[in-house]
Amino acid sequence: MKRLTKNLIEKSKSAFLLALELFNKPTIKYRTESFSILFSNAFELLLKAYLFEKSGGKKNSIFYKKKRGIKRTSFTIDDCLSRVFTNPNDQIRNNVGYISEIRNESAHLIIPELDPYFSRVFQRGVLNYIECLDKWFSIKMIEEFTPGLISLISSEKSLKNISVLKGKFNKEDFKSIKYWVDRFGKLEKMGERATIPINYTVALIKNPKKADIVLSSGRFGKKMGAVILEKYRDPDITHPFRRKEVLKKANKNLKIKISTYDFEAYCFVNGIKKRKNDYFWKSKYGTSQFSDKIIDEMINFYNSNPKNKEKVNKQYLDHLRRKGRRSRKKKY
Repeated sequence: MKRLTKNLIEKSKSAFLLALELFNKPTIKYRTESFSILFSNAFELLLKAYLFEKSGGKKNSIFYKKKRGIKRTSFTIDDCLSRVFTNPNDQIRNNVGYISEIRNESAHLIIPELDPYFSRVFQRGVLNYIECLDKWFSIKMIEEFTPGLISLISSEKSLKNISVLKGKFNKEDFKSIKYWVDRFGKLEKMGERATIPINYTVALIKNPKKADIVLSSGRFGKKMGAVILEKYRDPDITHPFRRKEVLKKANKNLKIKISTYDFEAYCFVNGIKKRKNDYFWKSKYGTSQFSDKIIDEMINFYNSNPKNKEKVNKQYLDHLRRKGRRSRKKKY
């Protein structure tokens, strides 16, 4: 690794850790602006480290062409993003671009009511940073410290309907609010790597470790209002496999090999894809993802009885035939 690459990475990591530290101090009122500034700087340095190392140490990989009498300057974060993530619709590119735009806006007015939207983009940005650092330089930052992601802590009324805010702000400020909320909506549609969606499932259960959102009355009881502690579970960690990868892993340990059809039959009979669960995950615009758990249970199921495959496939075939008959009736 080049010496400049190492320096860029170390500075990037320092800026990233400081961004996390400041954001997680609730007494700091300038934390949204501080995070956007430091995180943007951290990701820009990481991008430059990647571009520089990939080019074999060529300065023109991160610097603009030298002009006579003018000090040579390095690429902006936008230029770095477009060089690394060439697709304008890349989720990571848009996530970092959104945070960078918040940084640019921080010199003016950042409206506190937007924090619930910004914090979700920030938290996804944290995951993206850790993943890129590992992917590009094999640096597993998560082993150096426990990031805890970013704590999404807010009052129960912090996420307000945009129409309610219209009467509270002047026309110019409300226009700014609408702009950021609309941009957030576009990120949501892009997928899980662009932002963490607002749609969460609230589970009131005895074991808080199994909930996506834990509801608490707070330290001072009901008088202070409810506190919402949101815990995001990254599907790329909990459900890391696509269908073909599930089949490949399962078939290594199966006595009777299974095909794509067999897998779909198993999923149908067991209701795997009816909703998101410990076995299955699918974002609104993404592909299906599966966990280790489904692989283990499939292996036990098929190896326990060779006839299980035939039974499951028959149920699935009957379903497809009924579905086909209903479809033909509708045509006529």
